[in-house]
Amino acid sequence: MNCYEVDALICLKDDLGIEYAVSEIEYKIWKNEEFEYRFRPKFSVIDLLDTSLFQGIPGIDLDLRKEEYIRKNAVPTFISERAPASNRQELWKLLEDCNMQYLNQLEWLIRTDTKYIGDRLYVRKPYLQSFSDTVNLDNEISKLKRSYDIQKKLLDGICAGFNIEYDGFIINDSNRKTCYDLLYRLFRRESERLRKLQSDGIRKAKSEGKYQGRKSISIDDTKLYEVWRKYESNKITLEEATNLLNISVSTFYRRIKKFQ
Repeated sequence: MNCYEVDALICLKDDLGIEYAVSEIEYKIWKNEEFEYRFRPKFSVIDLLDTSLFQGIPGIDLDLRKEEYIRKNAVPTFISERAPASNRQELWKLLEDCNMQYLNQLEWLIRTDTKYIGDRLYVRKPYLQSFSDTVNLDNEISKLKRSYDIQKKLLDGICAGFNIEYDGFIINDSNRKTCYDLLYRLFRRESERLRKLQSDGIRKAKSEGKYQGRKSISIDDTKLYEVWRKYESNKITLEEATNLLNISVSTFYRRIKKFQ
């Protein structure tokens, strides 16, 4: 029987900007209107987090440590408490902001910039790499100069749940927590040092009357089109597209309407 499917990741970010992929989530709906949600938690990533950052996925009993949690013909709590219902007032405005023609709650969560205040969790498109693959970071890290950037690149891979190879060393579920703890301490220390340098620089510029704050960024249509084409062909992720343009997700979807 034919069905429509949406795949996504449930993630959170800590105060240093590191993204943790805590679960895969899949939604399927069939022509007879039966549907199901599947959650596949990434416990090797969840185990990196303390309770100040992560209190679980609402409606999912993670203490059972199940490989997969299935909800058939019922909207899970995680979805219902943060996505609009079909009878929501101004629903069409919410859909229009995300360049959507009809309501698909999981797809809306991927596209929206609306922040849920109950926890740090949000939904994004899956990474381009498969979790079963080993990601070699030698080439990417060779282009980086600062220890801060190298540490962040490694932490990004660790907290995404990937198996990582760097300089002949493998990081996977067997040593993920150990490597994370070591790298994160170094990264936090370096982040604090750089923040202090930035703060001191801004303070000095203000005292000299040179500080003008952040400037608004205009988007060149040619660059927007190039980024959109890469995104449409799955060469870059939604996050990479918005980072390249320095805009929000909803702004990205509004601006690309001219190309569709």
